[in-house]
Amino acid sequence: MIDITDLSYRVNNREILEKLNLTMEEGDSWLIFGPNGAGKTTLLKILCGFLRDFDGQVHYRGSDIKRMTIKELARIISYQPQFDEFSLPLKVREVLLAGRYPYKSFFKDYSDEDYRIYRDVVRRMDLEAFENRDITTLSGGERKKVLLASAFIQDVAIVFFDEPFSFLDPEAVANLRKMMVEMNRMGKTLVAVSHRFEVLFPVVNKILALKDGKILYAGPKVFDKQLLKAVYNTSFEKIVWEEKEIIFLDA
Repeated sequence: MIDITDLSYRVNNREILEKLNLTMEEGDSWLIFGPNGAGKTTLLKILCGFLRDFDGQVHYRGSDIKRMTIKELARIISYQPQFDEFSLPLKVREVLLAGRYPYKSFFKDYSDEDYRIYRDVVRRMDLEAFENRDITTLSGGERKKVLLASAFIQDVAIVFFDEPFSFLDPEAVANLRKMMVEMNRMGKTLVAVSHRFEVLFPVVNKILALKDGKILYAGPKVFDKQLLKAVYNTSFEKIVWEEKEIIFLDA
């Protein structure tokens, strides 16, 4: 689905990413992790089409990302930002319907099919009480839920997350993680950049460890203490309790 070949990115002659090679298959759930400055967010911005002045190649289902328009990309991917920057007094309904924009004709209103998808997602994600609320009045967890619902409404194959748990309380973290798991079960490919290794590791099936712009490991999920020590210069432990993986710092 996503093929990355010899991907490099430089800023002022500084190598941010160096010769990355990776394939992400349809239906995978990826955790991209690494220390600050590893190149994680830069990689995400390239995969979302925000940065195009890179060396190497990125293909979506055989199409070169550099040749794809923003609207074409918006029919394939959804981007969930680290911070929600809603300063305009938009209704939740307006934010959600915007997910159908990539399918909308410039001269026409939203179609009956657009509204059907919108209503189905609002009902499924229990957002009826929020439809007419100003999104700036919602809590951080509620806003994340609305943004995730917009990805469902956008009806894309791949959803990218940049630090999805920033500024969320434990209940909101648990709820968002459940929604991400459900998304993946429905066939969506998920790619999340996160420092919350212990939260996402138990629910993904692939991991990508980055450091200094290079891949230290990419592939099926493995709990490798030496790898984690090399990435974070600290130790993690894992226990299994009631068939659940629990990851914690070995402080």
